[in-house]
Amino acid sequence: MKFFQQVMTASIIILVLVGCNGQSAIPEGFYSYDKDEVEKAMENLEFTAELPLYVPIAAEILVTDRFYLEELDNEAFDITMFTKANDIFTIQLINGEDYQEESDFKTISISDSMEGYYQDHPYSQTLYWEKDGITYQMIYRPSEESLSEEELVQVAKSFQSS
Repeated sequence: MKFFQQVMTASIIILVLVGCNGQSAIPEGFYSYDKDEVEKAMENLEFTAELPLYVPIAAEILVTDRFYLEELDNEAFDITMFTKANDIFTIQLINGEDYQEESDFKTISISDSMEGYYQDHPYSQTLYWEKDGITYQMIYRPSEESLSEEELVQVAKSFQSS
């Protein structure tokens, strides 16, 4: 009986350690968000999109919105997060190609196989890219301090299927 208890205890410890090791840590300077709430809001979309593992702001309020872009004839979905300082971070998912004029953006590398387009204005920063027929766009509107281009790219690299 004692041997059985030791085997069971060891098995549970191994399962816990493997389970904890499988979760990715959030890098310093980035934050978790209510991904379960977002996934639930996305259940009825006509398309499946990836979500980031983390975001660049400490979100106090999270709002989702499913809508239709008539000019593109595409369904879209917004995830907007607000901080206490009124920073706004929006992730927009569009089922289809983008409507941005690429010449207005700087071409950057998100990964070896994926290009993105970055734009920095005094009032906002935008990074967008297309993957598997979905356009992903992140827009950050700071109350004071901007994010770096690298910070937005790091969040873009964290996108993955749920």
